[in-house]
Amino acid sequence: MDVRVRLANDDLWAKFHANTTEMVVTKTGRKMFPKLEYAIEGLDPNLAYGLVLQIEQVDDNRYKFSGGEWSAAGRGETGGASKNVMHHDGVMPGAHWMRQSVNFERVKITNNFSDINPSHIFLQSMHKYIPVLSIFEIPHSETPFLSPSTSHPPKQIARIRIPETEFIAVTAYQNSTITQLKIEHNPFAKGFRDGGERKRSTP
Repeated sequence: MDVRVRLANDDLWAKFHANTTEMVVTKTGRKMFPKLEYAIEGLDPNLAYGLVLQIEQVDDNRYKFSGGEWSAAGRGETGGASKNVMHHDGVMPGAHWMRQSVNFERVKITNNFSDINPSHIFLQSMHKYIPVLSIFEIPHSETPFLSPSTSHPPKQIARIRIPETEFIAVTAYQNSTITQLKIEHNPFAKGFRDGGERKRSTP
């Protein structure tokens, strides 16, 4: 099966990636911007699939922003096992996933290790991450998805990392160019327009 996945908003991601994307993490959780929005092709329209998102640590470095650029600044925290977040549509036929772009807009990133919200992913500030999309083919008789008791476990048919989605987790934006891009493209970034980031839960 030739499953093909691309970013539906790849032009926007490319603009951020060219300047090293930053994503703010907060204790209560913050949505990501740009959104993780995927266009998927090549699935069997009639078979059932589940989509799972992880955010994996790229390396063990801690990063710093100095002199207008990011660089590694020594050893950071070792990345643990990445949390699995299933897409909120659940298990659906391939036709559903291919009909329009699929986004994970309900996922939030947090720096609160104790956060147990199933849609929140814990990240370490000043570390580099990359989102990973996994697509599983689900036997029709098997529910709930990913249950260890299933006689026919889900079959992973794709595991996608798109380099342009790499980002550094921060508690406040470091690069003014990234701040400006967020203002220009994110309709919820009005808190920046008045000369600083307000305390709010927008990306």
